[in-house]
Amino acid sequence: MRVLITGGAGYIGDSAVEYLLSTGHHVTVYDSLLYGGAYMRKDYRLDFVRGDVRDSSKLYSLVSNHDSVLHLAAIVGDGACQANAELTVEVNDKATKEIAKMCHQLNKRLVFASTCSVYGANSELLDEDSPTSPLSLYAGTKLAAESYVREVPQHYIFRLGTLFGISAEHARLRCDLVANLLTYKAMTDQILTVFGGEQWRPLLHVMDAGELMAMAAVRKVEDADINGLFGTYILSSRNVTISQLARNILDICGKPYSQMRITEMPFEDQRNYHVSPHRAGAAWPTVRNLPGGILEMATAVHEGRIADIWNVSHHNARFAKEILNV
Repeated sequence: MRVLITGGAGYIGDSAVEYLLSTGHHVTVYDSLLYGGAYMRKDYRLDFVRGDVRDSSKLYSLVSNHDSVLHLAAIVGDGACQANAELTVEVNDKATKEIAKMCHQLNKRLVFASTCSVYGANSELLDEDSPTSPLSLYAGTKLAAESYVREVPQHYIFRLGTLFGISAEHARLRCDLVANLLTYKAMTDQILTVFGGEQWRPLLHVMDAGELMAMAAVRKVEDADINGLFGTYILSSRNVTISQLARNILDICGKPYSQMRITEMPFEDQRNYHVSPHRAGAAWPTVRNLPGGILEMATAVHEGRIADIWNVSHHNARFAKEILNV
């Protein structure tokens, strides 16, 4: 099959590309390279088109020449979205609406990356039918975009847990994600400051996210009808509280608990939710666990593979504030 991936050069995108190429599919990566750098992955089944996801005329010709679209391009994260609200609405909401229209009109499958942040704060165990209550512009635009995607007959919406881990070798590194950042701090003997600590988060390895959405993009219709019907699915491998996560990281990194400090100071992130991945079940199984993801990040830090973890290109919110708003 021929799969178009918007945002295919990003943190999730390259793991999706790697899976599709390894299973014999043709991939077109459409990416603006917003965070800089270069995209150097090469394969005879891979095309790269540099472009803005808001350029609907350019996208229309690409969508028409592919069997499915994996739509990953977005302004991601509460801080990054708040830094430039106008751009966030254009990219996350309006651009997704246009892509959904194209897929509907051209009879193409659409796979969309949403977020468990749409649930906001809820102490119940949540599933795909639970009420949503987005607390941020990011979550709100993703929830709005879901409604457009549902208009496409062949669609998958994946509400992703908080990502962690290292993606495929050509992918951008995210050092602002809680598990990755706390692991770096543990490995460099810094204090792990935890705000409150009892907030729940569902976690998901970035490679699982990319591979499972790539599978959805190419799954045969007859297989989807039997196992993994079109619709909305939660993707998560494990629920943890932030304090549990910090302790797990200290254990794996061989550091004492005294390196963690829990504070009652107010923190702007009020999200609190834990989810059930039951509906995804056997159709979309995650295979990577939290300890493995922590260990791979710890190893990268130990081996000196990250030149500057504080580089703005690794941090969505800082990039949006310092670069996009310049």
